Amino acid sequence: MARQAKRRRISTAVSIPDDLLISEVLVRLPVKSLARFRSVCRSWRAGIADPAFVRRHRDLSRATARCAPSVLAIPRDVDPDDEQATSGDISFHRLLPGGGGYATKAGEMIFEKAWPGGITRLIFPAHCDGLVAVATTTDHVFVCNPATREFAALPPGSHDARLDHCDLLVPPVAVGHDPWRNAYVVARCFYRRYGRMRFEEATGTYAQDYDIGHEVLTLAGGEPRRWEATQDPPHAVDGVHRPICTRRAFYWHGGVARPRLMRFSLQHRTFDVVPRPPTGYDTADDMASLMDGSKLCYVHALAAASFQVWLADDGAKLEWSLLCRIDLADPLLPNLSYAVTPLMMNHGAGHDQMLLLAINGSKLCRYDVRNKVLDQVMDTQHELPRADTASFFWERYVVPYAESLVSPTACNYR
Repeated sequence: MARQAKRRRISTAVSIPDDLLISEVLVRLPVKSLARFRSVCRSWRAGIADPAFVRRHRDLSRATARCAPSVLAIPRDVDPDDEQATSGDISFHRLLPGGGGYATKAGEMIFEKAWPGGITRLIFPAHCDGLVAVATTTDHVFVCNPATREFAALPPGSHDARLDHCDLLVPPVAVGHDPWRNAYVVARCFYRRYGRMRFEEATGTYAQDYDIGHEVLTLAGGEPRRWEATQDPPHAVDGVHRPICTRRAFYWHGGVARPRLMRFSLQHRTFDVVPRPPTGYDTADDMASLMDGSKLCYVHALAAASFQVWLADDGAKLEWSLLCRIDLADPLLPNLSYAVTPLMMNHGAGHDQMLLLAINGSKLCRYDVRNKVLDQVMDTQHELPRADTASFFWERYVVPYAESLVSPTACNYR
């Protein structure tokens, strides 16, 4: 009798319909596991490839990332004396700094790609839904999904005249999902003409002779991928700050002749100028989108070791509020300067909010807003050492990350 009951239980377990197994079980698995399960049977392979599966897996991954932070790190050996130096490969490492009841885990290299043509060692990555756009010190941009191990070079964009005049410049790009067209897009600003900065004594401000443009590329399969010109930005865009990529728009920062924040609407493909925080301007300032793109975050450097964190809802009218002030001054190193990059914020309300920050690009820290306590949770120099035991990590090479099946070369999500 016991054996018969056991057989009945086993029979019941294996008789779960494939559609239920795919939609409720497989969809919650990591991409690495799904890559193996594709070969189990035809129905599983077809189910995993279905656009509805890709979308639901993406959405669940977004939700998981809110409570279990995940960070993507791209280590690069940088030669400060040669901005055009290239390397023949690039690697992507996933870091799990813990939080929300999840333990901190050691870094794992999830993808390494050889690229014989070379990729500049200086880069500027941006992330959205598992896709990583990699800007370089040239007009070339790469796009990658480290989880699915897809890596592609986009067609060269319009030449950026800044590259002819500026050293150590990586013009940043934006990447995001356009919900109105259900498509992923990459955007970049470029200068047709880039003149020297000059000080106008009559007005007491800086001025510049320039001609700026903006273009987007849709990551659509089955179509020739090309950059399409949009409305020009109304003001100059600086090459220091990364854009804020939300679910509605891309936000670009300009510093000439005074600080401005410009919004590029993904729906209308037009620009407008929106309020920025009531702060001054510093090249150490940084911007990001938090809470799944619903909030804009602006970090303002008050001093070398003191920062304000401002938040605004991603709505039609931006209203900024000061979340906190973070002081990093070290009595033993009073002259040390810092760079703070916001990565993630939990969905707690009010004083329960926690910020995940990258400090000087190498240390991941969690800031408790209520208790005003900063705790280091991971040191990337220890997590990702070079073979010769030295290590180099630049701040901009750490981005928040949520893995997905979204392809950078095919529209497998629609």
